[in-house]
Amino acid sequence: MRAPAMLSAVLLLVCSSAMAEPVYKYEDRGLVIYQDRAPDSIQDNGHSILNNQGVVLEQVLSRQERREARKLEREKELARIRDRALLATFTTEDDLIRTRDDRIGMIDGLISRLDDRIRILSERLAIVDKRVQMQEKSQGPGKAQDSLYAEQRSIQRNIENAWSLIDSKAAERGEVADKFEDDLLRYRELKAQRG
Repeated sequence: MRAPAMLSAVLLLVCSSAMAEPVYKYEDRGLVIYQDRAPDSIQDNGHSILNNQGVVLEQVLSRQERREARKLEREKELARIRDRALLATFTTEDDLIRTRDDRIGMIDGLISRLDDRIRILSERLAIVDKRVQMQEKSQGPGKAQDSLYAEQRSIQRNIENAWSLIDSKAAERGEVADKFEDDLLRYRELKAQRG
């Protein structure tokens, strides 16, 4: 009597495990496909795992969707870290404003020093230009001392470099101002949330 009961139990277990096998549903070239195994790795448009009654047990995202989800999660984590750092770094809104003003002031100071350098170089260039003109007047065009032409080119290059640096620092100043404006708005939001 025990053997038939045991056989029935084994058959019931086998049947129930066969019924519990998942079904995979995915699309391939516009066709909906159902099968008893996961789709190939080359088919990565996502798929659904269904039970035998057709109920979705799990939705597996496509490779692109998984990448986007990971990227979004990283961005959220970075935002949380930034929020914590913002609150830990600045105890009051005035601290943040002072820090912003200090950073912008440093950039403005550098731009001012570059302006002074350009003014000094321009004055020096005017003197060299005058010397070149005097020598060319007496000796003919292009016949001034080679060292004067070299100095003239060097000063012009230095002036151009200073202007390029001013342009880059002006752009940096704008970026710093925008970043601190965003930080200030976020700081206010975080403080309001904390009550």
